[in-house]
Amino acid sequence: MDKSLLLNAGLRSVGCSFRLQAILLSFTGLLVMSAPSLTQAQDEPAAAVQTGDDVAAADEVAEPNSNPDDKAAQLAGDRPQRASVVTGQGTMALQQQWPQSALWLEVDGADGTPTSVLSLVFTPLKNAATIGVVVLADEGHNAGEGFVTAFAGSLADRGLAALTLGLRAPTGGLKQVMERELPLSEVSPAVSTADEGQQPQPVAAGVAETSSNPDPDPMLIDVMAGTELSEAEVQYRQEVAAQLRAAVGYLKREGYPKVVIVGVGRGANFATALPELAGSAGLVWLLPKFYPRDLDVLAERFTETPRLRVLDVQAARGNRSQSAMQRTTVMNQVGVAQYQRQRVMVQEPVQAQQGDALASRLAAWIKADNKPAMD
Repeated sequence: MDKSLLLNAGLRSVGCSFRLQAILLSFTGLLVMSAPSLTQAQDEPAAAVQTGDDVAAADEVAEPNSNPDDKAAQLAGDRPQRASVVTGQGTMALQQQWPQSALWLEVDGADGTPTSVLSLVFTPLKNAATIGVVVLADEGHNAGEGFVTAFAGSLADRGLAALTLGLRAPTGGLKQVMERELPLSEVSPAVSTADEGQQPQPVAAGVAETSSNPDPDPMLIDVMAGTELSEAEVQYRQEVAAQLRAAVGYLKREGYPKVVIVGVGRGANFATALPELAGSAGLVWLLPKFYPRDLDVLAERFTETPRLRVLDVQAARGNRSQSAMQRTTVMNQVGVAQYQRQRVMVQEPVQAQQGDALASRLAAWIKADNKPAMD
């Protein structure tokens, strides 16, 4: 009897062991079958990150001035397209961040080859605008730089259509060449001539004699005070001028017959040198930083456009006060009747949060019916 019970207990123990092994084998099989899906699920985020890196790398190769450390900044406002901004020259990232505002402008390159330049367009949501504003960013910033987009968006809130352009920084040693101080032998006599109550003499003849080009571009005549520019600088200036022309042309085709051109920082040099400036509704220097050569020939640029409206927004504090005083003196001597300067308390470099206040000043100046007064 005891042997029978022991035998039955042993058989039951063996059966349980076999069933346990079967359960374990089934569970192991399930784990093996589910492993690919788990691995795939874990790999998906890594693949997405890799894709983003590939995009960033491709953008950096296409745009050598791009800055991978730049971060998007959150801006206040009702428009969803103002949610973030991108600095640097990364056009791919810029287009992704501003899908509703991004606009490719067709521009003729310096060698005549058509090219495309990415800009941003901000239009009023309610009232139909009749005045457009082209905003050329400071050197090294693209069309989506923080202050530029905040400034342009605030203009749109005030009933003005605004188009922003980036300004590629000059490469190599060109930047140092353009920033160098002029030797005394090259300084234009424009200021001393204006002191005597006479109009400055044009420099077209001097350019024709010193330049290898018998028919120089009018923009270069304005810039060259009797000294030939390097080929690299000529091409750089022509590149920026072509982009400005394309921007102005776009706004006019879109139904904005009056276009004001704004140059921020270094952008003021190229906005002022544009030959078509005489046909614009006004010129704005926003915290300008003029190259020595451009400042030297400033008076000559306005000999044929003395009625052009010019707003000079100067920082009340800073190390450029001497340059601001020189500009004011030159404009008064030349007799630009509608030149106005405004001194503002701003932080330099100008920040995005200051865009609305400066846009308010500009909008009031543009819409003013009365003649601006000198302060």
